[in-house]
Amino acid sequence: MTLAGCGTHPNNATVTNHTGSAIKNKTEEVKEETVEAEEPINTDFYIVENLDMSDETISLFSVAEAKQYRYKYNMATRFLDKFGKNSVWASFTTGTVVTIGDLLPSSGALASIQKSGDVWIYEDLSKYKLDVDRNLINIDGSNYKITSTTKAYSDSEKILLSDIGEKDVITVVGYGKEILSIAVTTGHGYIYLTNTSLFDDSMIFIGNKIAFTVYGDQTIEVPEGTYKVTVANNGWGGSDDYTVCRNETTEINLDELKGDGPSFGLLTFLVTVPDTYVYIDGEIVDVTEPQYVQYGPHKLVVKCDGYTSWNKTLVVNSESATITLEMEAEEGQTPAADENTNAENTNAENAENSDANSENNSTENQSENSSENSSNNGENKEDDDSKKDDKDYEVDYLSTISDLISNLSN
Repeated sequence: MTLAGCGTHPNNATVTNHTGSAIKNKTEEVKEETVEAEEPINTDFYIVENLDMSDETISLFSVAEAKQYRYKYNMATRFLDKFGKNSVWASFTTGTVVTIGDLLPSSGALASIQKSGDVWIYEDLSKYKLDVDRNLINIDGSNYKITSTTKAYSDSEKILLSDIGEKDVITVVGYGKEILSIAVTTGHGYIYLTNTSLFDDSMIFIGNKIAFTVYGDQTIEVPEGTYKVTVANNGWGGSDDYTVCRNETTEINLDELKGDGPSFGLLTFLVTVPDTYVYIDGEIVDVTEPQYVQYGPHKLVVKCDGYTSWNKTLVVNSESATITLEMEAEEGQTPAADENTNAENTNAENAENSDANSENNSTENQSENSSENSSNNGENKEDDDSKKDDKDYEVDYLSTISDLISNLSN
């Protein structure tokens, strides 16, 4: 890391006077009645900004002095957790708040680096609301103040608050009502769709948690990672794997996913209740025989006396699949014993809905309301998801027994 305007600190650490801020140059006032620091910031707090194994140095930002110091460390340096027990240097990631010990007399390296036990931490936080204009972040219903010394990072790079995307997973460290550091642990990238005309107004499935309606060339923000991207419409469809890197754009040409069309999937229905009637696009089908259904979205209705009816969207995008029709008895009804309860029920997974678009990456999908079941872990803080009012939507993968659209484009 290149440091400009460096001098020598009395303890022989390299010091940088200007290290940037997570807030833009124009800082707006935060209403004091909304959030206020409860007590002065501990002058011993340092934020880990970089740990360089090659030259055995660690860069620390002093919260009290608003300066960055770069210290040496070596095999004799003790890395300690907040309880004072031995830890490993790899756990001292960017954004970690620490205190430091004296310098070793022989080498000038730090004798110890310890995680602070005076701060609170929300790790892998996905449920939060960042208000860049007011310099606030809301976590679990409480507002916390972002100050001129708050540091934000993506990997070891310093970023602005405005660089943090809505889908980013972050770790937040604070003291009282003030935020010390925000580190992006899972960032976001972008998928740019081109040549979409064949699939306009149909669904595109990105992995098993993201889906959008295709409406021309468009850019979609997604968490970084590798996804199986699937499209299907009017007998055409296919899928392939794509990797999305942090802060980068991956282009997907949908013409390359159309495959050889028109294509049909062979669907087999397994009924768990006698006298179950199945309709696809308003036409009744014989559930005792496999059905060829054209690639794309279809209206699926399932009815049976004494049971709650299905009314779902069926998206066909694989060569074959088995759909197990699990029926739920209506309130007050006592269904007869089911002779087919041991029928194999293939994969069922949950996915979120974005912008009222249901999500899926399988042969079929259905849209339902669901509560988010992920939790955000924190030290000295308990994140109770049951208190959250906002809900996500889910799509059930009804079933798939074959690889999804394998080699359709070959």
